[in-house]
Amino acid sequence: MTTVPDLPVTTEALEHFPFDDGRGIEVNERFRELRQRKGLLRVRLAYGEPTWLVTRYADARLVLGDARFSRAMSVGRDYPRQDEATDLAGLITLDAPEHTRLRTLLLKALSKSRIDEQRPTVHAAADDLLSSAMNAGPGMDIVADYAQQIIVLSLCDLLGVPASDREAFESASAALLPGSAVGPEDMMRRFGALRTCTEQLIAERRARPRDDLLSAMIQARDEEDRLTDTELIDLVVGLLLAGFEAVTTQIPNCVYVLTRGDRVLWNRLRAHPAELPAAVEELLRYNASAGAGLFVRYAREDVNVGGTLVRAGEALTVANESANHDPARFEDPDAIDFTRPPGGHLSFGHGAHYCVGAQLGRIDLQEGLRVLLTRTPELTVRDITWKERPHVRGPEAMHVTWQGA
Repeated sequence: MTTVPDLPVTTEALEHFPFDDGRGIEVNERFRELRQRKGLLRVRLAYGEPTWLVTRYADARLVLGDARFSRAMSVGRDYPRQDEATDLAGLITLDAPEHTRLRTLLLKALSKSRIDEQRPTVHAAADDLLSSAMNAGPGMDIVADYAQQIIVLSLCDLLGVPASDREAFESASAALLPGSAVGPEDMMRRFGALRTCTEQLIAERRARPRDDLLSAMIQARDEEDRLTDTELIDLVVGLLLAGFEAVTTQIPNCVYVLTRGDRVLWNRLRAHPAELPAAVEELLRYNASAGAGLFVRYAREDVNVGGTLVRAGEALTVANESANHDPARFEDPDAIDFTRPPGGHLSFGHGAHYCVGAQLGRIDLQEGLRVLLTRTPELTVRDITWKERPHVRGPEAMHVTWQGA
């Protein structure tokens, strides 16, 4: 790892980031101004040292994709963040070559064919969840009763987690999310239960492999290398947390955008379901879902970023919600256009740390929305409680009803 000099502690008055309390999914207008000015803005998050804020698309791709910027340098430092906790672990905290080795092994197990095979399972799970909600009453909380359940069921099915252990996976995933109301003692208890379940599953799969992701991860090889039990546990936990929060948030975010106002977008997708994959990509780009502090990097050396000389050892925070609305990359970026050429958005990241579960996330979103569009044509959002200062912006709860409610 490159050694960098310690930088003096700054006492300058800096603008606080994020610029709002995180409620809603609209992109803050401050980003528009920042994209038009030369250079980067120096800001502070709730905790940690100052950071350069990256708001333009080209600069974001540079910082996320260039090896001169490090994730591993965050470990052991007072890195910029929204939460008081400072412990970091897992794949997302590593740089090459350690990151490359683990990611290669994981991608061997997490093959495209294996993920594609999940689509019927996800669709059936979403269909069953909606049927249960319809039988129980005139509406549901689409966050807790639907989106959250879809991701737990799909990830547990993919990993091969038995039904008897899924409650531990769900409760631990919810407790470990940033901003969770669960107290520290209960959080540690749930996390311990998650690790214990995972350790037991690993031991069982080593003895009796099955056709599931966990068995494939255990069997993965790269030049006679293998994943240790600790690495396996960290990867499983990382997959759960990344997928849990993203899908739990994005399904209600998409429903909110599609059904607001005159419902033109909702009705269009009902009439043209073949557009759903493109619509999901556009909504991922449009929704200001990623909050502050998720994409922190440290400069390994002095680098010019967008007209600012970032010194070795300084932190940078990428505001991908701003980059996704950069008119230099996306024509008329504040409009929702399902015919927009696919690709390019940074909602799953970019570069070596591009989300390994992106394809599963897409399937969860597509099938979760497909079931709602097909079976609840008059679905209406009645009440929303927004998360405040979240890592992923979206509803804490969203009550919806359907025709006849």
